[in-house]
This record gives sequence, C-alpha cells and structure tokens, in this order.
Amino acid sequence: MSAERDPKQHTGSLRLLIALVALGLAFYWFGRRSSGPESGAPAKDFSLVVVAGSSERVSLADLRGRPALIEVVASWCGVCRRAAPVLAAAAQAPRQREVRFLAVSVDDDPNVARALAKDWHIPYDVAHDDGSFARNYRVSLLPTFVLIDAEGIVRQVATGAPSPDSVERWLSEVGAGRR
Repeated sequence: MSAERDPKQHTGSLRLLIALVALGLAFYWFGRRSSGPESGAPAKDFSLVVVAGSSERVSLADLRGRPALIEVVASWCGVCRRAAPVLAAAAQAPRQREVRFLAVSVDDDPNVARALAKDWHIPYDVAHDDGSFARNYRVSLLPTFVLIDAEGIVRQVATGAPSPDSVERWLSEVGAGRR
C-alpha cells in the first residue's frame, strides 16, 4: 500500500482552509464595523449620570440643537486611551458652531469612570453607563464614536482610534468645522 496522498484530496483540503480563513476574516471585518447604531437613523433617547464635568445628568434632549460627538470608552481600553487626546484637541478647537462632546464610560464602577476623566485629561463631560446606553446604541467594540447632528440623527459611527483628520471631517459634515 502506498503512503502517497491523492493530489485532489490535498487541493480540496487547501481550498477548505482558504475558505475558512476568508470566512473568519469576513466575520472579523464586518463584526468590527457593526458596533454602534446605524448611520441615518434617529438617535435613541438616553439619560446618564455625569461623573465628571459640568452637569449632573446628560440626555439626548440636552444635546438637541447642536451636533454631539459621543465616545464610548472604558478605563481598561488601550485604544480608548490613545484616542482621548485626539478628541480633547477637537473639543478645545474653535468651531464654526458649538459641538457637544461626551464620553460615556462602560466601566462597572462610576468612580473608575471619574478617575478616567482626570487621568486622561478629558475636558468635557464623562457620563457613566448603567448598561442601557451600550445596549440601546448596540456598542460591541471600544472605542465606538457616534456623531449625532443637531436634529438628533446619527451621522457617523466609527470604531478604533480616529485620526485628527477623520474627526475634523466628521465635524465638518455637520457644520462644525474648525474656524
């Protein structure tokens, strides 16, 4: 009996392996892009406790009339930490119109969220999510960024650390470019 392999069997195994790798990459790529609400949809209402910043609570109603860029973060997320200076710089830049920046921490403990605001030098409100925001906004990856226009429509959704140019492009699309 020969120990040689049938070349057709080898080719079939290779094709199966390639198909499985391609399927895995597709799930990875499309899964990454699925965090957050759908662009063009009305933003879902929320009301969260602000743990660091200028107000006690923040809701979607509070954001109406001006664009809002919401960053969903956690203290243990290294990409979130790297993205924080980009958002802080954008928040402090002079704008053509007022923009509300908001960080929503999904950390279990509100005190950790409060410390995150201080440690990362976040110059805008940081709210603590009780689980409802991440659930209603379908956040599955961190950081997730959600840009809501002045009328309450979701205009941009992105994951990962954005470049300063990306943030400026998003804000320009809602009339809040740099002055």
